[in-house]
Amino acid sequence: VEAVAAAGAAAGASAAEEEEEAVSVNREDFEYVEAFGEDWEQRWSRGPAKKDENGKPIRETLINVQLVKYPANPKDAKPCLQLVGGAVNAPCTGIWTSFAPLMRPTEVEFEFTMNGKVDQPNACVVFTERAFEGALPDCKVGVQFTVRGGMQLCGGGGNLVRISNDGKIQNDKWNKVLMKIDWATKAVVAQVDTKGKGYAPAIQTVPFRDNTCAGFGFLYVYNTDVQATCWFSSLRVKQEAGAEGLDTEALDARAHLAARLQQREYQRAVDADMEVGMKMGAIKATKEHGMNLAMEQAANNSSGAR
Repeated sequence: VEAVAAAGAAAGASAAEEEEEAVSVNREDFEYVEAFGEDWEQRWSRGPAKKDENGKPIRETLINVQLVKYPANPKDAKPCLQLVGGAVNAPCTGIWTSFAPLMRPTEVEFEFTMNGKVDQPNACVVFTERAFEGALPDCKVGVQFTVRGGMQLCGGGGNLVRISNDGKIQNDKWNKVLMKIDWATKAVVAQVDTKGKGYAPAIQTVPFRDNTCAGFGFLYVYNTDVQATCWFSSLRVKQEAGAEGLDTEALDARAHLAARLQQREYQRAVDADMEVGMKMGAIKATKEHGMNLAMEQAANNSSGAR
């Protein structure tokens, strides 16, 4: 029975591998850099989603895309693409582009900033194998980045994994995100820079949202908050055949260290609360005989010596 089960599992894995190999994938090294210049619409299209979560048409004036210089502060101002608005629970309403054949990038980096509600996903950057036709999970989502109360990646099973470990996103301040992708394990390591001082060390890997994704054929950028605005100044996609695999041991070590530091801070806070509680309890107990804590301790020591 075990041999039959093993053979069946091997056959299933082999079939999956054959199906993946049958997909046309770009094997050449390349680096694509998008600076969102005046000719950006030669490479990007708007949409493609035109309906909200209830199937009603989205007003054309609800979502606006244009080139601007942002923010107003001349020191930080950069030419960028401004994406205003979105529809609640409606993905892929902003801009999109496609890649043919499928690509398997090893690095994705972009610079952005945004304003919007913390309870709605905004500044979404999503790489999928298939085109969006109404339901995002049907697209075989590989990497899904979003901002919802902090920068996050959507991993396997749709679980959101927080990747912000460099402070909060600040209005009118540019943020950088670097994602390294390991196609052998179909996992992503993301680093963020919100202070302009370089990338903070990553502490974990995040699996693809859909492990069956064989490559990226489409890229979507959008908001899901009607009042949100996001700005993108640059996007870089790099594919390198000889790229090194992810160093998961170092990541695990950093994650363990971060957990220990967090536990230490927690224990320190508990100890401080306990100390305050003990002092308050001792002070309360001395009120009956009118002595302060030092006087009571001296009296106890004196009675013990008799």
